[in-house]
Amino acid sequence: MKLMVLGNTGPYPGPGGACSGYLLESGDTRMVMDFGNGTLANLQKHHSIDEISLIICSHLHADHISDLFVLRYALEQKKLMIPLFVPSEPPLELASLYYKNVYTIKTLSEELVLKPDHLTITFKKLKHSFLDYAIKITDGETTFLYTGDTCYTPALGEFAKGVDVMLCDGAFLEDVVSDKHLSVKEACEIANEAGVKTLILTHFAPFEDPQAYLSKGEKLFKGALYVTEIGKSFDIKALSKN
Repeated sequence: MKLMVLGNTGPYPGPGGACSGYLLESGDTRMVMDFGNGTLANLQKHHSIDEISLIICSHLHADHISDLFVLRYALEQKKLMIPLFVPSEPPLELASLYYKNVYTIKTLSEELVLKPDHLTITFKKLKHSFLDYAIKITDGETTFLYTGDTCYTPALGEFAKGVDVMLCDGAFLEDVVSDKHLSVKEACEIANEAGVKTLILTHFAPFEDPQAYLSKGEKLFKGALYVTEIGKSFDIKALSKN
């Protein structure tokens, strides 16, 4: 599995930046997790739109889905449809995705299991101001987890057990307790307790330096720690050896 960062800030991008979007490739499968503003342009630097197998959105906040609304014009012109997996609420945001009828939309649940090619994908409800699902992907040898947006919840710690690499919301540099996002400290504590081998922090404030997140996290996390950077790729299997 290979992960490429298409966007990594929230709730809005800084100059030249992009909000949440991550391309995961394995075999013939190319899936995008979240599709925030700026991610469509970054995606097309590496792959054409018709190469995308499916899209999964952790939740329906604008900084995680906004480029879906312009992607649909490209899909309409190309006469393409893409499978899109999203939470079932809020209803207004969900309903807006059906315009143009270019997505095959299915809603996420903890019971849903997807099996594209040799991958198995499962989901866990976390805790955010919108319904959010963590996404866990395994190829039978290596397991990867993306949290989407979440604050502290025991559900994440349980879901992260046995995970090799976790891409985690670490929005706050300061040691604050929020009902929307994790701090760097909380992300590291959860990953340590779950035995995660490699932690990748993401969802940075557009006015903060990602290296500040790295510096803080390296003092707290027991394994290998990285921060996201637009255009950067991670070899998930290699990181699982850390």
